[in-house]
Amino acid sequence: MNTVQLKRGMEKAYANGQLNIERDDLSDDTFLKDGEIVRVTDHFGRLIGIAMISFEQKTAGWILSDREEAIDRDFIAARIEAAIGARGPLFNQEDTNAFRLFNEIGDGLGGLTVDYYDNHLLVTFYSRGIYKIRDLIIKELMVRLKPDSVTEQTRFSAEGRMQIENRRVSGNVEFPITVLESGQRFSVHLEDGPMTRLFLDQRETRRSLMKNQTGGRTFLNLFAYSGTFSISAALGGMATTSVDLANRTKELVTDNFNNNNLPLDAHRIYIMETFEFLKYAARNNHSYDTILIDPPSFSRYKKKVFKVDRDYPKLIIEALKVLDGGGTLILSQNLETNTLNQFKKQIGATLENTGHPYTIEDVKGLPKDFVTVKGYKKGKYLKVVTVRMH
Repeated sequence: MNTVQLKRGMEKAYANGQLNIERDDLSDDTFLKDGEIVRVTDHFGRLIGIAMISFEQKTAGWILSDREEAIDRDFIAARIEAAIGARGPLFNQEDTNAFRLFNEIGDGLGGLTVDYYDNHLLVTFYSRGIYKIRDLIIKELMVRLKPDSVTEQTRFSAEGRMQIENRRVSGNVEFPITVLESGQRFSVHLEDGPMTRLFLDQRETRRSLMKNQTGGRTFLNLFAYSGTFSISAALGGMATTSVDLANRTKELVTDNFNNNNLPLDAHRIYIMETFEFLKYAARNNHSYDTILIDPPSFSRYKKKVFKVDRDYPKLIIEALKVLDGGGTLILSQNLETNTLNQFKKQIGATLENTGHPYTIEDVKGLPKDFVTVKGYKKGKYLKVVTVRMH
């Protein structure tokens, strides 16, 4: 097993629990190979931990153990067994059968996630390094869970670009399938590109919309994708408007309304770019008492580039023009490099600059099945802030 040293002065963060390895922290990484298990030491040769080198977008590797031990079948099996055991209550729910089963370094293995959809598994590998023990991981999952199907997804960086591929490993299922979440029925497809039609990390947001504690009547869902937020709002008694640029949105949203036996009479779907829709809505005096904004971190439209950290304030400003007085903004952001405090400051500065008084009524993060650890601060990427305007 090779040994790699941290640069002098870099050991403090790791001694305090940091688990993601930054290339700039290493004294020399030229000899390291993706997927290699190495000893990480400080400048004096004292053990920091046993790590897997994992060249992915987020990191150069992960500390897997703070003591001398083999990263072998028993190690992997123990992590998977612990993750399954920790989600015991989710397996026993009658109204939910879709959740995150294994969440990267939060469950002890960086670069790996496993999502559970009514006994169909999506296993995602984020580097060629972790993929080298793919057979071991798949075997353990199949032995312990006996899934109806397994689909693997690889998200590997190549020349600065992400390459995503899906491949069936086992099972004869025909996608899409329908899963349950808090009694709602959503379509899921595990072999149709990088997304599955259901973002599992937004479960708590959907549950809040179903409860409709603000008494909302009209709901605008921006960047709607498959319309799951619209379904929750409709079940909560709101008339919904779903907006997305993707041509498939109408089909996906309609499928989910049909899955839940909801007539589309009081619900509208617009295939439009978000800023263009907001201008259109303002011109035509459309207004809503609840607006949810959940944009991607980055996107392109014609010659325009959208960056969520830079352009989120513009979204808020335009949304305010079609928000009823006393209305509610549900603001979601998933950029790893932005903390909750940074996001709240951005929201506050934007609203104060527009002269709108407001109250933050609720803040949500990841649900409990998306396990995070203090040693990887960027793991808490999801931030959902609910703001009531006055």
